Amino acid sequence: MKKFMTESTKRNINFDYIFNEIRPITEYGIKAKQEAKPFTKGHEAELLEEFNKIEAFLDMKERRDAIDVLKHIKNIVETIERAKNNQVLDEVELFEIKNFIMQVERMEKSLRGTLISIYEDLRLTPLPQLYKALDPANEKMYTFYIYDEYSEKLKNLRQKKKETDILIRQLKKEIKNNIQEKYNIKFNLRDEVTISKSDKEKLDELTKEINLKVSAENYLSIIFKIKNSKKIDECEHKLESLTAEEEQEEYVIRQNISGEVKSNYEDLLKSTKTIGRIDYIIAKANYAQKTKSVKPDITTELEIEVKNGRNLKLEKTLKEKHKDYVPIDLSLKTNVTCITGANMGGKTVSLRMIGQIASTASYGMFVPCEYAKLCLFEHIHISVGDDQSIEKGLSTFGAEIMNLKEALENSKERCLILIDELAGGTNPKEGYAITKAVVNYLKNKDCITILTTHYDNVANDHEVQNLQVAGLNFPSWNDGEMKISNIDQISKYMDYRLIEVKNENFIPKDALKIAKMAGIEDIIIKDAEKYI
Repeated sequence: MKKFMTESTKRNINFDYIFNEIRPITEYGIKAKQEAKPFTKGHEAELLEEFNKIEAFLDMKERRDAIDVLKHIKNIVETIERAKNNQVLDEVELFEIKNFIMQVERMEKSLRGTLISIYEDLRLTPLPQLYKALDPANEKMYTFYIYDEYSEKLKNLRQKKKETDILIRQLKKEIKNNIQEKYNIKFNLRDEVTISKSDKEKLDELTKEINLKVSAENYLSIIFKIKNSKKIDECEHKLESLTAEEEQEEYVIRQNISGEVKSNYEDLLKSTKTIGRIDYIIAKANYAQKTKSVKPDITTELEIEVKNGRNLKLEKTLKEKHKDYVPIDLSLKTNVTCITGANMGGKTVSLRMIGQIASTASYGMFVPCEYAKLCLFEHIHISVGDDQSIEKGLSTFGAEIMNLKEALENSKERCLILIDELAGGTNPKEGYAITKAVVNYLKNKDCITILTTHYDNVANDHEVQNLQVAGLNFPSWNDGEMKISNIDQISKYMDYRLIEVKNENFIPKDALKIAKMAGIEDIIIKDAEKYI
């Protein structure tokens, strides 16, 4: 099966950067994100529904409540799988199930009555019967305990344990009080008394006391401790027996509850997947709000229109440098569009922005612009050379050709093909010939192809749209002040907007202007102008 995008394409259009910024909270949401598939041609209605869900969460007043619920949800999939396989769950696992059911109920209440509740795949179903099995006392607490209410036998056992424990403490207290009064001594909190070896009279008395025993000794003193009477021993044996019976009854109860969990396995598993969907969509809504991204219009026509489009990764980089990002407008009306214009004019940035907007929309995400209208694709490709291919021994041109080959093979289906300076790494005549031939081939395909080029006459075709970077913009070259000491300073003279031009055979040449601004000697500049 052909990929929608290769890893290289994801990296080169910065889709990987944006997708990594979508951050679900739960393990279920992370899994939903990992399993996300792109919406391709023919699935426009499903994509529109996905956008409507994001919009519903953005409009939801209780979104913070829903996010708080997600923070308290843990992964119970392994636990319910154990129950399904007839394993008896322990108290910690039963607590996890109970907590999950309570959080599902909280989420369901948060979403109830909102637009989100109309979508079947986001609808949560509470499980009151299973909850009752986990909380028969109906205490509604985020803890789990095997309550007396689970069985009359358990209740009676615990009552007998309590009575026996009280009796043991009473018997020990009587012995303790009698000994303290008889020998005028004081036991510590551990029912021990320490007697110095120098007090031989007291040692003799306590050694003969049948209700005391030596528990420890050192070279200075002897420690005595209360010794159980026969009655106390009998009570403690009884307590051990009652405890064993209690543990067995609790096991039976946990076994029964585990059976209830097994009976509700499908509903629990469905709830985990629903929580994952909700979490993933909320993460997309949060990122849309953070980046001021908008819901795009989706069309079945071969078309891309963007107003004030932004490349989010570059925008963040510029912001960190306290620089402004210049948004781009474009309207792609034909199968092939050439972007021509000034060196350093942002052609590659625009190319990546187009791929970024198309790919994020395809993955059901809002897009970084003021307005967008676009169609869906079967594949998205970008060819900007491949550093990994170069490391494998291919030249820049070789890497370009390999990327181009893959794009052309997929052009039988609807594709978005982005090509940056095709054949720039070979001699100009051959480079122009290859570029022109590729344009002629792709202009008849059901694809949108955008390529940047420095070659003249590539877009001199009424079937090919030509967008030109406005380029360097300043009053005059004769004022002698247009000098730069840093290449970044060029950006303040550069107009990055794309302007549609017609009947233009030649693209702007700004290399000499930039060289002049950088301070290259006039004799070289003038000599170069003669050849142009």
